[in-house]
Amino acid sequence: MHVSSDQIRFILVAFVLLVFVEAAFFQDGSIIFVLIGGALAYFGFRHRNKWLLWTGVFFLGIAVLSLWSLRLLVFGVLVYIFLSLWKGVPAEEITRPLREARTETPNGILKNRLFSVQSTPFSSYEWEDVHIQGLFGDIHVDVTETVLPKGTSLISIRQGIGKVRVDVPYEIPVRVHYTTLLGDSRLFGRHQNRLFNEQLHMKDGYGAEEPPASELIITIATWFGDVEVMRK
Repeated sequence: MHVSSDQIRFILVAFVLLVFVEAAFFQDGSIIFVLIGGALAYFGFRHRNKWLLWTGVFFLGIAVLSLWSLRLLVFGVLVYIFLSLWKGVPAEEITRPLREARTETPNGILKNRLFSVQSTPFSSYEWEDVHIQGLFGDIHVDVTETVLPKGTSLISIRQGIGKVRVDVPYEIPVRVHYTTLLGDSRLFGRHQNRLFNEQLHMKDGYGAEEPPASELIITIATWFGDVEVMRK
């Protein structure tokens, strides 16, 4: 019985929605234990901190005793494990999605963080394409401190709330794709205020001759946040 990562995400999101529906319509105060326990367990799991992890598990255990939706989730997990073992699925295969969830790119310049202020190194560094997302905080990518390889280099940033700034060298052609729910933009000295549910596309540094040897494509999406892309 194989369950894909997409199916696991769908099941977890469905149960989270079910918990909030129960808390909203039945006025169950145990939702606070779910929020605290989930946050502590998440950070403990990500940072390999067993004290945070087990404290989060403790709060989630209190919530399980109070919320019927979480009891249903625990029951469903136990049924899934029992059926898998009964069909002869190895225990390592059952726990494989949890092990895969802990994998991270060891040499990433920036990391996915819910709450953080991140920046590329202030000294020279080896370029890697940037693909990150976050919830709250500022992100600064300085491309002038590295050397872009031949071909197309990518920066993809999805941020909930916060400012995203990208510094690019003068000699590199750049394409920018920016989507926001509410924010300001300053792209190569052109300033636009109060963008509401809009998209911007801009090219800079391209000539009429043959395609450039190197180019940079920047894709940024924010909920509530400002974006600045400038030559440096």
